[in-house]
Amino acid sequence: MAVAATPALVERESFLAGLREARREADEGGGRLVLIGGEAGGGKTALVRAFASECEGSTRVLAGACDALYTPRPFAPVADVAAQIGGELAELLERDARPYEVSAALLDELRAPGTMLVFEDYHWADEASLDLLRLLGRRVAATRGLVLVTYRDDELQADHPLRVVVGGLAGGAGVERMRLTPLTLEAVEQLAEPHRVDAEQLFHRTGGNPFFVTEALASAGAELPPTVRDAVLARAAGLDREAREVLEAVSVVPPRV
Repeated sequence: MAVAATPALVERESFLAGLREARREADEGGGRLVLIGGEAGGGKTALVRAFASECEGSTRVLAGACDALYTPRPFAPVADVAAQIGGELAELLERDARPYEVSAALLDELRAPGTMLVFEDYHWADEASLDLLRLLGRRVAATRGLVLVTYRDDELQADHPLRVVVGGLAGGAGVERMRLTPLTLEAVEQLAEPHRVDAEQLFHRTGGNPFFVTEALASAGAELPPTVRDAVLARAAGLDREAREVLEAVSVVPPRV
């Protein structure tokens, strides 16, 4: 995994410290699976990339992601990893292997010291990838690897398949959960200072969402940056008609409603 340059993170040191500790425990022989939840734009990818950048040179990072497709490809994140390393994993995918066979191959990779597996956007995972996560979660402690899985927890309804999987892994050996919180007013003030904008107003407009904050600052004062508008509309498009009507009604009254 080529790690792009990552800007300094704000109010994320405690989360980085948690990932460092998980990596230390994995290196000592107790593999870890860290489930990283947060809202869309909450900084999950930025956190993972910053951590991967720290580990560059001492850790082999294997990365994959799920996609928002109407027809998800089976083992989508694993296919990305297979493209990196080839070998047995690529052969298994070519012959439509079952989840337990794919998990066994990944666990073999994780037994090698200094290996980190990153799966992003697991809220879009297909059924095979969900089964894979179950299997990895129950066996990762017997490896020396670190597995990071990001997902949007604000999009998981009570019956969402990933919520069921995450709930089933609760309390498992080597399984940890981490939820990224919005930025505080103090953090927004720190980011806004070079731009000379009203930090308090920006904080209330964005709710401290890191993506909204940084895009608003980058827009040089635009009332609604196109990137923010498109991100919100994309999420709204996934709602049914009744939910969209409620959203439209709420959008024209104060947030307290």
